[in-house]
Amino acid sequence: MTSRADSWGHDVVGFVVPGEAGVRPEIELAWRRAQLAGLDPGMEVRGSVLSDIDRRSRLVVAAEPVLNRMAQDLVDTRFSVLLADSASVIVDRRYGQRSLTGALDRVMAVPGSQYTEAVSGTNALATAYEVRHPIAVTGTEHYLEALQQFSCFGAPIVHPVTRRLEGVLDVTGHVDDATELLPPFLMRAVRDIEQQLLDGARIAEQRMLAAFQAQAAHRPNPVVVLSDDVLLANRHAVDLLHTGDHTRLRELAIDAPRSGTVSAVLVLEGGTAVAVHYARVPDSPGGVIFDFEPTEQRPPVPRRTGRSGPEDDVTSLGAGPVLVHGEPGTGRSFLARRLAGAGAQVLAAHDELTAGTGAWILRARQLLETGQPVVIDDVHLLSPTAAGLLAKLVDAGPSRRLVMVAGEVAGQAPECAALLARCTARRGLAPLRLRTGPFGALVRELMAGIPAARGRRLTPTALHILQAHSWPGNVRELREVLVAAAGAHRGGDITERDLPAAYRISPRRRHLGLLEQAEHDMIVAVLAEEGGNKAHAAARLGIGRTTLYERIRRFGIPT
Repeated sequence: MTSRADSWGHDVVGFVVPGEAGVRPEIELAWRRAQLAGLDPGMEVRGSVLSDIDRRSRLVVAAEPVLNRMAQDLVDTRFSVLLADSASVIVDRRYGQRSLTGALDRVMAVPGSQYTEAVSGTNALATAYEVRHPIAVTGTEHYLEALQQFSCFGAPIVHPVTRRLEGVLDVTGHVDDATELLPPFLMRAVRDIEQQLLDGARIAEQRMLAAFQAQAAHRPNPVVVLSDDVLLANRHAVDLLHTGDHTRLRELAIDAPRSGTVSAVLVLEGGTAVAVHYARVPDSPGGVIFDFEPTEQRPPVPRRTGRSGPEDDVTSLGAGPVLVHGEPGTGRSFLARRLAGAGAQVLAAHDELTAGTGAWILRARQLLETGQPVVIDDVHLLSPTAAGLLAKLVDAGPSRRLVMVAGEVAGQAPECAALLARCTARRGLAPLRLRTGPFGALVRELMAGIPAARGRRLTPTALHILQAHSWPGNVRELREVLVAAAGAHRGGDITERDLPAAYRISPRRRHLGLLEQAEHDMIVAVLAEEGGNKAHAAARLGIGRTTLYERIRRFGIPT
């Protein structure tokens, strides 16, 4: 085992050849992470091909000439080169000899596969991505037995200007071919790719600056040029745009066509309606230029299904019981208490399990007879007997301020459905993934209620990353993430580095329309019910497996 710094100052963690005794601390820690991820040494790599490869991405373009040279240098060897992007998705694979093709295919080390420790355990590509420094993993140092046939060395690729992780470069071969020549060979290639990134960034920045100056010079309108690492804005745009607006512009930039100008109408966070015209800056990877102008036109206002607002006043709901319903975590209990008003008594349906049906119904009757506001939480959890008895209490003349909270109305048991039928006034809360209101406004509202986050700002990049998640736990899950991020360090802006590790990587999920989102959710639910079996899921969905695979790739569904 050796530990040294290479000629570029990178810390190269000890390269181990087969037969050397002892387990390095970094390998032992990686094994622990694999165990915490639920991996078993005897299992197969549990990844799948999910992503299409963008051959024009900044990393792929910068790495192309370097990978070509590496392939030439390895032509008479049994080594393969793997390049992964900033989400640890493999975007290129090269060979010396093609003898490794089948072996790598069997362990899902293929372009389009996300190779993280959560799916592949300890290996040079995934572990270098996790720990952010070069590392070698050989033979039995791999956590999964399926990978112990390999010897590999991986190193992160870091942008020289932004210092962001751009990807990971890995050289993999048979365990019998392990050699200490791999680290200097690969580190030289990493340095060359980083230099290509630097040169490309300078050229791209010059082109974006030229486009910005040309547009702003003859137009008094707000003008913005946006890319992954560049934001140019004239003073009109600085005055116009809020933090959440930058996130919306990033969404538009992701779907911007390769050529031509696109126009849209937006209502900005400040309430101003604008027509925005945007197009890609030629020959600048990711660069998009935006031009804004005022407009009288406004996009259609969707039916309100979000968090409660000033109009959610109990006086507008009539005299009968009120139902608040939605998925767990959508804020339904919070809204119910708000509708019931100050001094409301809360009775939880799950207390029936401990108190017994008789005692629970007695308590419900006592509360309803007081004439004070009452909230009955999670009524869908009541037993059929309790639901029937509660319906009778409601019919007997309950408090004017009775608010019941339930899950989704459809699919309830008959007794619960009959109970909910008493509620003619209803407030439905949409899951977070379907809400159409400004995401940034919701985040600011939540942060205002978190002591450690109050008065602080979530950076646009962190906001953009969070907005890309599907949030199965809804608003409750988002709030917990913000609590953890605010507690990561005290004071200053909350950045993507402060987010919990599982939320730092954007799933790169494009914005879905309502019908697409419904299709996405159905596929996710059926796959979960079928234990990930795609053949069975396709049969239940009434589509072919090829169509299912295409939907999984399009929606970015992890399987």
